[in-house]
Amino acid sequence: MANSVVEQYEKGQLNLDGTLGHLTTKEAGQLQILWRKLLEAFASDASELKDAPAAPADTAQSTAKRSMRAQASPSPAPSGKSSNSGSWFGFGASTKTEDESYRKTVGQVAPAGSSAPEFVAQGRARSIRDVFWAATLCDHPDVLVLRFLRARKWKVDDALKMLLACLRWRLDEEIDWVVWTGESALNYALMLRGIGAMHKTDRLGQPILYIPVRQNDPSAQPQEQMVDYTVYLMEVARIMLHPPAEKVCLLLDTTDMTMSNMDWTFFKTFLHYLEHYYPECLGLVLIYNASWVFNSLWKLICPLLDPVVASKVHFAQSTAELQKFIAPENLSIEYGGSNSYKYQYVLPRAGENAKMADVTARNTAMAA
Repeated sequence: MANSVVEQYEKGQLNLDGTLGHLTTKEAGQLQILWRKLLEAFASDASELKDAPAAPADTAQSTAKRSMRAQASPSPAPSGKSSNSGSWFGFGASTKTEDESYRKTVGQVAPAGSSAPEFVAQGRARSIRDVFWAATLCDHPDVLVLRFLRARKWKVDDALKMLLACLRWRLDEEIDWVVWTGESALNYALMLRGIGAMHKTDRLGQPILYIPVRQNDPSAQPQEQMVDYTVYLMEVARIMLHPPAEKVCLLLDTTDMTMSNMDWTFFKTFLHYLEHYYPECLGLVLIYNASWVFNSLWKLICPLLDPVVASKVHFAQSTAELQKFIAPENLSIEYGGSNSYKYQYVLPRAGENAKMADVTARNTAMAA
C-alpha cells in the first residue's frame, strides 16, 4: 500500500482534506455539532471534568503543581551518584556524576529583570470557557477543534470527550504556567544542548524540529524538568503552525547515538502527550543516519506507536534522501544542505519581558 505521507512530498502538495476551508458538507456539519455541545458546556467548572486519560505506569508523573514546584527551594542534586532511571531498562545508563548544573534554570543565570513576572495561579474556579481560550493561544479556534475531530474519525462525542480531557490535563498540569514563564523556568543545560531546535520548513511548508539524540543525557537534569522542556517545545511548535501547514516535520538525528542517550520514560511520555493532548500535530518523522543502536531499539519502539504515527516515520540514511523532504536551502550544512544555521542558545535580555508586568494594559486588552 502506498504511503500517503510520502506521496504528498512526491507531488509537492499537502493533503488538506478535513482542514479549515477544505471541509465536506458532512464534516462542516460535524464541526457545528461539536461547537454547539462545547458551547453548552462552557460555563461548567473545568476542575469537575473527568480526569485526563491515565498515562502508562512508566511515564513521567508530575510531583507538584508547576507553579508551586518552581517557587519551592530545590533540593540539592545527588552527589557522587550516577543515574540510570531514564535509560532503556537500565542498560547503557549514564555514569555521569550529577553536578551543580543539574537543576539550574535559565532564570538563575539570565540577567536580572529578564524573566517573566511571577506566575499567579488562578485562585477561583475556572470555567471550561477560560481553559479553552487559554489553550487556543495563536490557533484559529476551528483549527484546534478540527484536530480532535480528525483524531476521532469525525465522531463528535468521542472528539468532545478527547478535547475536554485535554482541557482538564492543561488545567491540572498548569500548561498556562509553561506558556507564561517561557524559557526562564527551563533547565539551562537543556537549552544549551539544543535537543530541540526549530528552523525553516520542509518541502510542504511544515516547520522542522531538529532533535540530535546524541545531545540527550537522561541523568543530566531532573525528570520533571525534561517533561517541562518537552511541553515547552510542543507549545512553541504550535505557535509556528499556520494554515495550511498545521503539522511539524520532526528530524530525529541518531548520528553517534549510544544506549545512554535513550530515555525510555521520556519517550513514552512524549508519545502519550502527542496522542492525547497534541493530536494531528505531527506531519513527518525523519530518522536520519539510523545507527545499529537505533535499529536495535526500533523493534522495541514500533509496537508502542499508534498506526497513524507509524505511517509518518521515514528513514533517511543520506543527504539525498533527506532532500526529498527538505530543500537544500532549508537544510543545514551539517546535514548536507546549504543553510548556514547552527543552533546557539542566547539568554534573554534585561527588560525584554517588561510589558508582561503591565497588568492594566493586559486587562484592558482582554476586556476589549
